Amino acid sequence: MGKRILIVEDEPDMVAILKLTLENRGYEVLSAYDGEEGLFQARETIPDLILLDILMPKILGDDMATRLRSQEETHNIPIIFFTNLPVNAFSEDDKNKPYQIDSQGNIYLHKTCSEEELVAAIEYLLTKK
Repeated sequence: MGKRILIVEDEPDMVAILKLTLENRGYEVLSAYDGEEGLFQARETIPDLILLDILMPKILGDDMATRLRSQEETHNIPIIFFTNLPVNAFSEDDKNKPYQIDSQGNIYLHKTCSEEELVAAIEYLLTKK
């Protein structure tokens, strides 16, 4: 199997689509449906990358990311915030890019992105790791 990606997303249909897309690209995919479950999965499995929704039940995605960054075993896991929020609100970088990068190296990617844009963002972070 390839690199392990944890999807933390509260919409089951979105998880199914992402899982199929990423598994077809050779990734091992784990999933969690809320921030609390996602935090547990991240600590237990130490994935190579987390694809993280921001607006979720129990623990918001940005709060989950803050908790992960505060723990030694999970602080280096790359995170892609996969959101319906406007991604250009998170960075002053080139607004024409399909994703934005914040000062901590997290990527913000809109859920309407193409499969190629998603995979490009994943590969970008995994090669930096």
